[in-house]
Amino acid sequence: MTLADERLKGADGFSAPADEEHALSLLKLIEEQGGAEGLHSSEVYELYQRADGLLRETEDAETLARLRSCARVVMRRLAGPEVGREGFNMYEVVHDFEARLIGQALEEARGSVTKAARLLGLTHQTLGTILNTRHKSLAGKRTPVRRRLRSILKKPDPRQRH
Repeated sequence: MTLADERLKGADGFSAPADEEHALSLLKLIEEQGGAEGLHSSEVYELYQRADGLLRETEDAETLARLRSCARVVMRRLAGPEVGREGFNMYEVVHDFEARLIGQALEEARGSVTKAARLLGLTHQTLGTILNTRHKSLAGKRTPVRRRLRSILKKPDPRQRH
């Protein structure tokens, strides 16, 4: 089950046991993927909110314990990286943060590098260079480069005489 599958399903029409089963599958997804870097923090949070909503009426102690455990996973993910933690690398953290900001700007600008650059306070040349060097994985989010047409006004050829 993927997050895309979860977004397509609506809570409407589920009976109480089906709701709980669905919520437990969301908790399992958070437990398996939440600590890893597979899902973005906002996606993990969205899964948790969905599971919490479906389990609002539950009184099962084991299910509530799993829900609290998943809440801790979500909080750790939303808090960001911890300095001093094993494997911590500031350059990777900055690179990931930069990629997220650029990705959000490209989505907001519908793939336009020029508009995304304006949102980020950069020139389109700088953002283009960043995309072509440090963040090649974001190339799919940008619209194809369109070459500008040359001027329709032609300069007179000095070799031709009137």
